[in-house]
Amino acid sequence: MTSNATTPSIRASRSTRLGGAAGAAAAALLVLTTILTQVAPIGTGYESTTDYLHQVVLALAYVAVLVTMVGLHARQRRSQRYGLLGALGTALAMVGYGVVLVIVVVGIVAGARVFDHARLAAAAVLLVGSALLGVATLRARVTPWWCGALLIVALPVGDLANQALAGAEGLILALLWGSLGAVLWRASSSSAEAASQPSETTQHGA
Repeated sequence: MTSNATTPSIRASRSTRLGGAAGAAAAALLVLTTILTQVAPIGTGYESTTDYLHQVVLALAYVAVLVTMVGLHARQRRSQRYGLLGALGTALAMVGYGVVLVIVVVGIVAGARVFDHARLAAAAVLLVGSALLGVATLRARVTPWWCGALLIVALPVGDLANQALAGAEGLILALLWGSLGAVLWRASSSSAEAASQPSETTQHGA
């Protein structure tokens, strides 16, 4: 009975920890995309090894972001304040990132930037989803308040930053997902310690 009851909690803790590690990976990869953009600005056609490397790194970053989002959802979904709004925001944001990921992969195969209109539509879905998720995160109060604030403002601020410095959006998103990853990692460590205490108490009682 006890084992069955704690299984969902253990799974959530594992998802949270994996999300934490993925957040750190996403941050590193996004910073690398900014560096590559500065070293060799990418055009609509991919001609050099650096062009392809940039897109591969970007695709891996999006994969890591998706894993981080799964961890963030696992961390918050038991909160009543998170609720349907959080689930909807997560779903929309994941669809947005997922579509962009597919477009990037197709572009790598095609050797050029493709489906710009679909990319813009996915970005709009992502913007709405991130905002909803940010509001739900603020309401849930499971993570620090600034996690929700970053989810709301990171994409608009990143778009503005791109106008000042090519690829600067990567730095803003690295801040977002790196910070969330650190929060999730600490939360998973705390949950693991808390979960081990009842077992130790039971053993002493026996």
